[in-house]
Parts: sequence; structure tokens; C-alpha cells
Amino acid sequence: MNRRFVDYDRIAESYDQRYALNRLDGVAQALDERVRQSAAETILDVGCGTGRWLSELAPMAGIALGLDRSLAMLLRVPASNGREALVCASGDNIPFCDSSVDFVSCVNVIHHLAVPSSFVSDAVRLLRSKGTLAVVGLDPHQERDRWYLYDYFPEARDLDLQRYPSADQLRTWMTASGLEGIETVEVERIQRRFTGGEILEDYFLQRKASSQLAILSDEAWAQGLHRIRRAIQEGEDQRKPPVFEVDLALFLVCGWKLPAQS
Repeated sequence: MNRRFVDYDRIAESYDQRYALNRLDGVAQALDERVRQSAAETILDVGCGTGRWLSELAPMAGIALGLDRSLAMLLRVPASNGREALVCASGDNIPFCDSSVDFVSCVNVIHHLAVPSSFVSDAVRLLRSKGTLAVVGLDPHQERDRWYLYDYFPEARDLDLQRYPSADQLRTWMTASGLEGIETVEVERIQRRFTGGEILEDYFLQRKASSQLAILSDEAWAQGLHRIRRAIQEGEDQRKPPVFEVDLALFLVCGWKLPAQS
């Protein structure tokens, strides 16, 4: 696939608006629990962005490392409390030594990486004995989700099926890389509902607010927006406004690196 990347430098200023709408507390709780279980001293958050998850996990570790290839995003990470360090680099080529961290998190990022399977093996390389890899993201392959973006921008769904590995695929890669005790857990359900013209006020309908829309061609973007406006108008004409649904699951796939056999 000719992967299209989002320029997060351009949207860094408004990126955190998404957390005002949904803090993803279920994700936070799941990560907190697994960091505590692992008793991690050194945490690495890959694709840390503006630091939402880094700030969550840092108080539980001696050292918290955030890595992102967008300098503009890193510049918006809250001031360090002394435990944190930031690195501007890609998750496709993590510049850390073998066996240097205890916990690697990757939240809503793996679909941005050029070769997700290589990221998994590289993350395992970084882990010390008894270390943990935790990946969180959508799984459109399960075909359980409802999202009006997929209905009105069908190219977005097609691209997501290419970009996102399934939870089962992640499990396979983790097993092949030597992780054990792998678990898959639904950690968040995002549910919203809009009626008629309300949808035009949805933050996530902005092109810069989701990678699903940001990577579309100008033509696909314009066509999808036209479909939405036409549905609203037809609903008004028939006095039956359309309903736009959001019902998305976020999954955690997590595995542990066992001590090497002597």
C-alpha cells in the first residue's frame, strides 16, 4: 500500500480538543493497571503526541520517555516533572538500545507506522526481561463498529482496513516476536449520536481532527461532505432528519517478555 501520512505539525495546536470531548478514561485505566502489574521503572510511549498518555503513566515510573516524529506535537507536551524525556524520532526506527525499557505503549498510533509488524519486533527488542508491550487501537476488521465517517466517506473505511492491523494479527506478531501471556481486551467504547444538521458541529468532521479524513484526497473529502449535506437536506424535505452514529471500540493487545532461558 502507498501509505499516506498525516502532517501532525500542522494540526498540533488544536489536537488536544479531542480529549475535551472524550478523555478515553477506559484506555487510561487499562494502561495504569498494566504498568502497575509490571512494576515498570522505565516507560516508553511511542507516538506520544502532546503527552496525554505520557502524563498519565509518568507518575508510576522512575523514567518516562516520549517519542514522536512531530516536533510541534512534542513542544505541546506539558512541562516535565523531572521524570520525563522527549525524543523526536519515528516509531518505525526507535533509536534506543536493546533491553533498555520495561514498558512500551503505543496508543492510536500503530496505523501510522510504515511497517507495523516491524514495530512490534522492534518494541520487543527494547524490552527488558518481564517487560510489557501494550498496543491500543481500532479494529475495523471486526466489522462491529458504526461510524458515520465510514458511511459517507467510504474511502476512509477502505484505507482503515489497509492501515490498521487486526487484534488477531497483532497477537500473531507478538507471539512471533517472543511475547507470551498475550491478552486482547476492549478498553473503550466511544458512542455519540447526532441528528440532522447537528453533525456539522461535530469536531471529528473537521478534516484535521481525524487521520481518516486528513489522508483523503481533496476529491474524496468534498464528495463525502456533499453526501452529508445532501442527506441533511433530504431529511429536512421529508421531515425525517438523518441520524449519524458513532459507536467505536478501542482494543488493547498486550504481551509480556519472559526471562531468557539459560
